[in-house]
Amino acid sequence: MKTFYIYLCLVSLLASSFSLKADNLFIVAKINNDIITNEDLESRLDLALTLSNLPKEDKIKQQLRKQVLNILIDETIKIQEAQRLGITLSSQDLSNQVIDLENRMNMERNTLFKKFSEINIPEETIVKQIKSQVLWQRLIVARVANNIRITEKQIEETFMSLVKSSGEMEYLFSEIFISSNSLNATSAKEKIESIYSQTTKNNFLMLAEQLSESAVTNSNNQRNWIRENMLNEDLKILFSKMDEDEISKPVVSDEGYHIYFLNQKRKTKKISEDNTYYDLNQIFFKISDENLNEITDYYSNLINTLRENLKGCADLDNTIKQLEDGSGGRIGILKEEDIDPKFIPALKNLPVGKLSKIFVTKNGIQSLMLCSPIQKDSFAAIKKSIENDLKMKRINNAGILLLNKIKQRALIEIVNL
Repeated sequence: MKTFYIYLCLVSLLASSFSLKADNLFIVAKINNDIITNEDLESRLDLALTLSNLPKEDKIKQQLRKQVLNILIDETIKIQEAQRLGITLSSQDLSNQVIDLENRMNMERNTLFKKFSEINIPEETIVKQIKSQVLWQRLIVARVANNIRITEKQIEETFMSLVKSSGEMEYLFSEIFISSNSLNATSAKEKIESIYSQTTKNNFLMLAEQLSESAVTNSNNQRNWIRENMLNEDLKILFSKMDEDEISKPVVSDEGYHIYFLNQKRKTKKISEDNTYYDLNQIFFKISDENLNEITDYYSNLINTLRENLKGCADLDNTIKQLEDGSGGRIGILKEEDIDPKFIPALKNLPVGKLSKIFVTKNGIQSLMLCSPIQKDSFAAIKKSIENDLKMKRINNAGILLLNKIKQRALIEIVNL
C-alpha cells in the first residue's frame, strides 16, 4: 500500500511537471510547499513597471528580475506564516482593500482588475500583493505591536533631545532600502544600483512601494520629517548638500543599501509653551496658466471626492503615493504662528482625518488635514507624537528580525531565473 501511494505521488508530480512544460511554464522558485512560476514573475514585473511608469523593456526587466523575485518570495513566506498562525483574510476584507486601492488611484468602482487585465496583468498578481501586505500587518500587530511598550523615561529622554535640537534643520525624505542581511554584499549592491538607474522624481515613491524591503509594509518609502541631530554624521552631510527634489546615489550602511529622495528641508522653530499646535498633512497639485479653469475644476473635484472617501492621514499618505501628479504628505506639528493665516479659520473646526476646503494659490491647489486634535498643550502633543514614532521604529525593527528568522527556517530554492 505504501509503495502504491509513493507511485501515485510520483505520477502526480510528473504530470504536473509535464503540464508546466507543455504550456511554456516553468518553476522559478520553491518556497516550502509553494512555487513561483515564470508567469508569476513576469506578471509581477509588469505590475511594478506599470505602477512605476517604466517601459516594459527586456533590459529593465532583467535588471529588476532578481529584486522582484525576492519580493515575491517574501510575500509567499508572509502568507504562509499568517496561514500557519490562523490569520485569515475574508472575501469582504479583500473587497474593501480593492475599493481603497481604487479610491487612491482615482479609479471607478469595480474597474481595478479589468483595467490591469487589459495590459495582461492578471487579477491573482494584484490579489497576492494585497493579501501579503494585509496578512503581514495583522501578524505584526498580533505578534509584535501588542507586546511593545514605550516607557515614560524613553519618551522624556527623546523629548528633551527634541527640545535641545529645536531650532536646527530637519528634513522630509523618502527612502528605498535593500537589506544586506539576506543577501551577500555583491548581490545587494547590484540590486540597489539597478534600481537607482531607473529612479526619477516622478516614480521614486512607486518604485519604493514595489521594490524596497520592509517588514510591516512594502514601504520604507514613508516620508518622514527628521531632525538633523537624529541623523548619523554621513547623512547630516549628505542631506545638507542635497537640494529639494534631489535623489541621492546609493548609500551603504551596516544594514544594507539606501537611496534617499529629499522632498523638503526647513529650519525648525524653538519649542515653547502656551501655543496652539496643529498636526498637519496636505495634498497639493501644481497648476499652470494653460487651461487654468479646466485644470482647477478637475483637481477641485478630485479633492472633493477624496474628502468623501479618505479616512485619516494614513489614507492620505497612501493616496499621494498612488497619484502621479499629486504631492504633499505629513507636514508635522506646527505652531499656529507658523501657519499662513488664511488657513487657520478652515482648520479651527475641521474634523480630524478630513480634508479641508480647497485653497487655490498662484502655485497650485491644496487641501489640509488634521492628523490629531488641535492641541493647546504643546508638550503633551509632542510627547504623544514621540511615543508613536518610537513605537513604530520598534515595530519595524522587530518585524524585520521576525521576517529574517522565518526565512532562515524556510526551505527556499531558486530553480531557474
